[in-house]
Amino acid sequence: MDTPANKKLRLHDLCKQTLFLPDELIAEILSHLTVKNILIFKCLSKSWNTFISDPTFVQMHLKKSSQNSHLTAFFRDRFDRVNVKPVPVHLLLKDPSITVDSNDLYRLSSHCMVVGSCNGLICLLFHSEITSPTVTYLKSWFRFWNPATRIRSEISGLLRNIIPHDEIGIHTFLCRFKFTFGYESLSKTYKVVAFRVKKNEGEVKVFSLGSNCWRNIQSFPVFPLNLLPRRRGRGPCCLNDGVHFRGTINWLAMYNQPIIHVEQFVIVSLDLSTESYKQMQQPPGFNEEYGVQESWTQLLKISYQNLHIRNINDTFELVCLYVNGDVVIFAKENSNQIFIYNLKDKTVQRSVNRIRWYRSMDYAESLASVC
Repeated sequence: MDTPANKKLRLHDLCKQTLFLPDELIAEILSHLTVKNILIFKCLSKSWNTFISDPTFVQMHLKKSSQNSHLTAFFRDRFDRVNVKPVPVHLLLKDPSITVDSNDLYRLSSHCMVVGSCNGLICLLFHSEITSPTVTYLKSWFRFWNPATRIRSEISGLLRNIIPHDEIGIHTFLCRFKFTFGYESLSKTYKVVAFRVKKNEGEVKVFSLGSNCWRNIQSFPVFPLNLLPRRRGRGPCCLNDGVHFRGTINWLAMYNQPIIHVEQFVIVSLDLSTESYKQMQQPPGFNEEYGVQESWTQLLKISYQNLHIRNINDTFELVCLYVNGDVVIFAKENSNQIFIYNLKDKTVQRSVNRIRWYRSMDYAESLASVC
């Protein structure tokens, strides 16, 4: 006969039994959580910390997190500090005039620039400049930052550059190094590529996270297009610092100046694993199989008239931030405007807020280590 005392005893015995879950099931459950929640579990014990820090789980979580697209929004406050806020794309589509909570921002130094974002890590560039009577001394260095874990690396990648005063002016753009951030999956290494064109000679350097040193590699077969002639009395236009895509860095380049025909343009691609270059002709559309010239197909084509844009001149530039299904998000240069265009019904939503969407980039929350 079950008396209350017997029931209480059986319940006590049941509570003493350890509930066992396979590691694979635990990993699957945790991989759906945000980094903020996962970090709580890391504090439970050494075994939990080891489990969550395992590269296999970090990669598994990143794969899930990448399905929830974010754009990193940048803007400066009245103290000239750089503010960063990852914004989920689905919230932006729901409310293009979205505002950000001032209590939920990442504030950076006013002397800081964002080079790029990759696998949840953001590469931050810092610089200083000292001028003497004859030369200008430029010094650049990096810190790698994971906004989700709020961890930054130590200062690394120190790079010095000396510019004689007789080269100051239009050539200053060419003498300064430009930087691109990427990831090489074979060796699981994050790399920064620095390049410049000086006196018709290219110089390319590669920095690997963890090595803390720069290496010189072969220069470009065709120089990236970084400078265009002055336009209507304006200064030179800096075009591209390179785009990271599937373990490669890609630049728009051009054979021979001045520009006469579109066929002068090529894409120069640096493979981060072999650190060798490939050239591809300017595409008529989207490359379905990367690196195969014949696989280009047109992804989309939108008229400025469809975006209801007026007063277009030769300084007007748009950047495509996001494409998924029938939705495309554009941002206008040097403004706080975004355009959300529906390819299916050809409707457009325009929004203006204090976020500099033009400088935003893809971001996926992750547990990636900064060292």
